[in-house]
Amino acid sequence: MKSLLISSEYFPPQVGGISRLMGGITAALGPERVCCLTSQRVNDIADREDEDLGVKVYRRPAVFNGKTKFLRGAAWVATITEIMVSDRPKVVQLATAGEGPLGLWLRRWLGLPFVVYAHGNEVLNAILESGQKLRLGLQRADRVVAVSRFTASLVQKAGVSPDRIEVVHPGCDSERFRPLFPRMDLRQKLLGERHKDKVVLSVGNLVARKGHDMVLRALPRLRETVPDVTYLIIGEGSYRPQLENLAIALGVRNHVVFAGRLAKGLPDIYALADVFVMPSREQLQECDIEGFGLVFLEASACAKPVVGGRSGGIPDAVADGLTGMLVDPHDSEEIANALVRLLTDEEFATRLGQQGRSWVLERFTWDGVGDKVQGILESVWRERSVGGLHRPACPTDNVGKTHRSNQQKSVYRLS
Repeated sequence: MKSLLISSEYFPPQVGGISRLMGGITAALGPERVCCLTSQRVNDIADREDEDLGVKVYRRPAVFNGKTKFLRGAAWVATITEIMVSDRPKVVQLATAGEGPLGLWLRRWLGLPFVVYAHGNEVLNAILESGQKLRLGLQRADRVVAVSRFTASLVQKAGVSPDRIEVVHPGCDSERFRPLFPRMDLRQKLLGERHKDKVVLSVGNLVARKGHDMVLRALPRLRETVPDVTYLIIGEGSYRPQLENLAIALGVRNHVVFAGRLAKGLPDIYALADVFVMPSREQLQECDIEGFGLVFLEASACAKPVVGGRSGGIPDAVADGLTGMLVDPHDSEEIANALVRLLTDEEFATRLGQQGRSWVLERFTWDGVGDKVQGILESVWRERSVGGLHRPACPTDNVGKTHRSNQQKSVYRLS
């Protein structure tokens, strides 16, 4: 059975966690099980080679970004007609709740049930009084697939019945992200005179949520025990000036490297690190949380011990005491103590890294993610085929209750 995955904005080569998730699911499902529709173009030959997912991708910006409503509508009808004739999908996958209106249209006019992926920030926005459009996409979906147990709890707060929520954790390409010997030329290039230092690494957009500032605040305490340490930051974002100023104010600027965005060489970057850290924190007033944290899986797959903030969906990505250490993301002293232990207790750090690699191989393969997603899609299609109403119940009515087997009646199915 084939499905259509629609992701207006978050799809390769666009950079970000949701795009990587959509790309990973697409590649895992393969050409016999999925085709895709997105606004994202592939701009050059290098991108075409890097972003070849092995499936049919309809890259049609006009469907989502046409200059007028009429042009968008015409492009939408023409594209959907082409997809239905060429690929004959039976179920629709929506990358976010923001695509909910498209799912509702396809179900109403073509009888296609739809599944929505839930990540984090958009669900917080849906819970707000002003988030009616996002809530509708979640509440009317035949199934909502949440990336973590924390996200699943938010989806339920948005008014979705627990029996229509599935938890499927993201996967990790363990062949790409694997233990490598550090490249000395890269170490010299990035660290310069500090190339012999211990390296603490963060990878992620430079936004307040990620907690780079708390790692900077931990550095003075860390340097009391580990004086030769450098904090390597991979990523770009609007928060960079504040971080640079904070590093200067704390007197640690010479021990911090802002390397910018280096998405294509990440395995070699992880190889340079002694510890990976990202103490993300919830910023609920700004509707900003970490729904899961793919970078933790990448670091673990590279056999690096990780330090994560005890917030959002991170506890699903970091097994405390097994693959890394969870810390209070608001406590720089606790962050410093975790880093000190991992940088001074080599046996402990090595054990966590090796266990992290095994954990990813056992629990977070993309093949496993693809099979779980396909199972959900086929379940949704079977329910429709045997007469289940394909308009799930809203909190305000009793129409469209889904019929599921006894094995599917648990509140969440964990990956």
